[in-house]
Amino acid sequence: MVLESIFRAGQRWHEETLATLQLNIAEFLQDETRDLPSIIEAEMFYEQVTKLQCDELVLTEKLNRLTAQTTEGN
Repeated sequence: MVLESIFRAGQRWHEETLATLQLNIAEFLQDETRDLPSIIEAEMFYEQVTKLQCDELVLTEKLNRLTAQTTEGN
């Protein structure tokens, strides 16, 4: 019983230490070195990529219609 509680305490300490280390590394890479974007910057980038994908679909549809009209006219 004592050994089990020591093991569980060690496991909790390991998990908490790992989580803290991950947060510290992410914060360092975002704030100090600027190697990683902030969450807000990443979200803005993904929104822009999604908008670009939608714009590409609209443009492709327009080009297909124009191509179809051109080939029908010949």
